[in-house]
Amino acid sequence: MSDNSPDDWLWLSEPDASELETELVGAALRAPRWSAGAMVERFEAHFAQQLGRAQAVAVSSGLAGTWLALRALGIGPGDEVVCSAYGWHQVAHAIALAGAMPVFADIDYWSGCLDPARAAAKITPATRAILAGNVNGHPAAWGPLRALADERGLALIEDSTEAIGSVYQGQPVGSFGDLSVFDFSQPAALLTGEGGMVLTDDPRLASELRYLRGRTLADRRSVSIGARVPMQAALSEPAAALGLAQLARLDELLERRQAVVSAYLEQM
Repeated sequence: MSDNSPDDWLWLSEPDASELETELVGAALRAPRWSAGAMVERFEAHFAQQLGRAQAVAVSSGLAGTWLALRALGIGPGDEVVCSAYGWHQVAHAIALAGAMPVFADIDYWSGCLDPARAAAKITPATRAILAGNVNGHPAAWGPLRALADERGLALIEDSTEAIGSVYQGQPVGSFGDLSVFDFSQPAALLTGEGGMVLTDDPRLASELRYLRGRTLADRRSVSIGARVPMQAALSEPAAALGLAQLARLDELLERRQAVVSAYLEQM
């Protein structure tokens, strides 16, 4: 909050910490390892279980997660990725950083999400994936997008950062993509300061994501040669502890957000 902000503003994305966050972060700080430890593994396991996915890989940010997802799929120079013309610039940046070309398709007027028919019109022989997001908490048309990706033999990447907790046809967002990406930086509902998560049901993709995410302690004396050099894109133990606590309180956090929204709607 800046010094010149009104005192009576209700902040939608103000961090919400309870005794649980304090307890788990304290436990992480008392542990002998502050990276690549048990807290990250617990956060990954609980997050995957909550979303009904087989694998979860914690990363340093949503942008890093999207880039690693593209790399795990083998997408790079000469490839195209169809994405929404309306969204965070980090999505297009991740595609460009992977060496591929972002191809923008228009959105559905009512949802603000990528329109499946307009996405279909942008597919070319160079297209390798469709990357769609859930805008402002509203799920995209995952049924038609999933059908389109399957019909054209494309990967489907789901950016679910803005809609954690939302449901589409009885399934939570984050459960539709071959890879689904979440970001935990402000103003996300689940905050770890900085961080993200990539979900998948494919053990091969999960293994590749973990390899690309960062070198392990055992790799310190190794030399990496070629295009598969790992990044330094892991989540720390204290950040994972925050995420684990926030995940346990997710319903409470989302209810608080709805109360803020209702207060503004009432005043307007």
